[in-house]
Amino acid sequence: MSDKPFCIFVVDDDALLRLVIVDQLQGQNYQIHEFANGADCLAALDLQPNLILLDIEMPGQSGIDVCRQIRADDNDEVQVMFVSAHDDLEILLTAFDAGGNDFIPKNAKKEVLLRKVELAIETEQQKRNLRTQLDYAQQTAFTAMSSLGETGAILHFLRTSFQCRTPAQLGALIIETLPQYGASGLVKLDDSCGEHVFGPEPVCSALERSILSYVSKLGRIYQAGDRLVLNFPNVTLLVMGLDVTDPDAIGRLRDHLAILVEGASARMEAMVGEQQRQLQAKARLEGIRELNALLSEIEQNQQVNHQQLVNLSEQHRSNMENAFVHLGLTDSQEYLLHGYVEELTTQLDRLFDKDHQLALRLNQILEKQNALLAGNAEVSGQA
Repeated sequence: MSDKPFCIFVVDDDALLRLVIVDQLQGQNYQIHEFANGADCLAALDLQPNLILLDIEMPGQSGIDVCRQIRADDNDEVQVMFVSAHDDLEILLTAFDAGGNDFIPKNAKKEVLLRKVELAIETEQQKRNLRTQLDYAQQTAFTAMSSLGETGAILHFLRTSFQCRTPAQLGALIIETLPQYGASGLVKLDDSCGEHVFGPEPVCSALERSILSYVSKLGRIYQAGDRLVLNFPNVTLLVMGLDVTDPDAIGRLRDHLAILVEGASARMEAMVGEQQRQLQAKARLEGIRELNALLSEIEQNQQVNHQQLVNLSEQHRSNMENAFVHLGLTDSQEYLLHGYVEELTTQLDRLFDKDHQLALRLNQILEKQNALLAGNAEVSGQA
């Protein structure tokens, strides 16, 4: 109940009956007004009665007509309790159709009247409670719908962020998402190449860069007035222009943006990992190129050395044969020396054969390395 006393209109053309009803209601802290006819009652509705005890049978305008007029004027909150000496079914149905809430016989006992009034008070309190619950439910539903829309924006951001391959794409996506929460701001992304700063304008000023560098040293979530800072690994977000008059909205915004920045942080960590893998792959490719060049050089040296050994062997054989002619050796001596030369030539041929096999293996390794280089170059081009 409100602090205002429960207001009751007593409407009856019988002054004695009005006196009896008013006397029965005395001492209950009710505010009571008496009326001898329906017209006076209708004229006083600005007093905002809570309950009208309305006689049905009155000269001129009947209680049924008065009730219909009350309802026609959209006075649905006031309760109407009909008072009549007749309680047959026809009267009760007519009272119900007119918009009545209750019925009490004339000359009813005081306890019956007071109990009826108490029920009317309880009914009004229940209606007030229901209105409060309805308002709360509507507000909750509105908040849930707003939160659902905000959550939808977060889900869209997270789905789209998976497609971002560069900090520039991710930073632009964050800036584009903020207006969906009625906010704007600046964002700084860090990777192995350095800092990347984004804002509503295509190019951030030196002052904006300085501000982001400063706020990146604050806590995970920091709020000062209409500014909100969120710091996660590799991501700093500064949101400006918050509506400080709506703390609930700010609370939801803080929660949603924390999820957004955490998702952006995870995407940045993936990008940094990919950058490191690319650098490692580049280093490996460079090592393969160096090894390939070294193997090519070894193969060329093997071919040159092989040819030089062949030439030296032939030259040595020719020199030995010429020496046999001038030395005057016996046949057995020439035969022995020829045997030494043939044995040396055979050993050199074996060495040449091993060298040739090694050259073939080196050539196979070179072919594999070249194929690996070509494959990695194609993958790098697609990335």
